[in-house]
Amino acid sequence: VLLLLITQSFGFPPLSLRCGRPPYHGLHAGKGAGRDEVNEKAFFAEVAKRSSLQPQPEEPEEDMTGYDFRDILVEKWGESYDVQFQRVDSFGFRGVYLNVMPFKLGSRPFQHETEYDYLCHLQAVVEILLKYDQMGNVLYAIHETKKVPRLGNPIVAVPLRLDLSPEQVNKIMGYT
Repeated sequence: VLLLLITQSFGFPPLSLRCGRPPYHGLHAGKGAGRDEVNEKAFFAEVAKRSSLQPQPEEPEEDMTGYDFRDILVEKWGESYDVQFQRVDSFGFRGVYLNVMPFKLGSRPFQHETEYDYLCHLQAVVEILLKYDQMGNVLYAIHETKKVPRLGNPIVAVPLRLDLSPEQVNKIMGYT
């Protein structure tokens, strides 16, 4: 349980989700030890290993522009995809996602008439993400996702969950 709490506080996905093994594989104190006994040396080695695997932001957040965000989208998916904020209300939970939509610059349907309009939209998105200190989370989610936006039936968007407090969500959505 201690390992689970600590790894969650570092933002690591459970080991079982990353490599298909039991959550505490290789960290037990030895043969005959109980499930709750963890080898301290193995534990710290695993934390160091996971810390080195997690990409470190390059401090781009302060100087990020709409142009930079477009370049990140193109680098990841090879296209200038549109992004939209989406409110989600389910099971008493209210959240906000940034969806990468499968609508590309220069194709139909696309809500922006010109590339300039598209870049202005991306600049506004970047400013909102910076205001609520979410740019790092979004960049990390873009880097980590395996999903690809695609048109079809159904349309597949890539949802990027914003880690906002309930007060921030209410402020953004105009509930307060």
